[in-house]
Amino acid sequence: MEESNIKEIEDILLKYEVLQKGHFLLTSGLHSEFYFEKSKILQYPPLVEKFSSRIKERFFSEGIELVVGPTTGGVVIAYEVARQLSARFSYAEREGEGRKIRKGFKINKGERVLVVDDVLTTGGSIFETLNALKDYDVNLIGIGVFIDRSKGVNFPVPLFSCYRKEIINYEPKACPLCQSGIKLLTPGKGR
Repeated sequence: MEESNIKEIEDILLKYEVLQKGHFLLTSGLHSEFYFEKSKILQYPPLVEKFSSRIKERFFSEGIELVVGPTTGGVVIAYEVARQLSARFSYAEREGEGRKIRKGFKINKGERVLVVDDVLTTGGSIFETLNALKDYDVNLIGIGVFIDRSKGVNFPVPLFSCYRKEIINYEPKACPLCQSGIKLLTPGKGR
């Protein structure tokens, strides 16, 4: 991706407080200088449309017939990407330790499928969605995400991200932000 596009996307993420800078306690227990408040982007349909169009552009020539996203954030994005591709839509919801496609969604054998999600960190929700699709013997074409903050996840198909930023996380005892006396924030817990 061109440097100007990356800067434009980062400016949008900062403006809408999707990308936040500070000293954050992550759900993993690690500390980080950056945090993605992914739900903030979903509040603005024009932003969802803009980011989804980047995914659509990447996979437009692939003949996508079905777009699937994991609940919760991936549902909104999968729907919008499917709309832009004139494809069908489905989602994989939590069931036990994994995900299942329920609610009577029809998935055809050999169908060309794109999986999308909001933020890629470990790949857990995407892998669970891919697992749910194994029951249907589909032709998985690719994976698209708005934000890739992973350290690199290996998927069996091409991954496209609208924005990528590898984030360094720290063990609390070795956190330079703690050592600098910067207040620790807990996102989603009333800070």
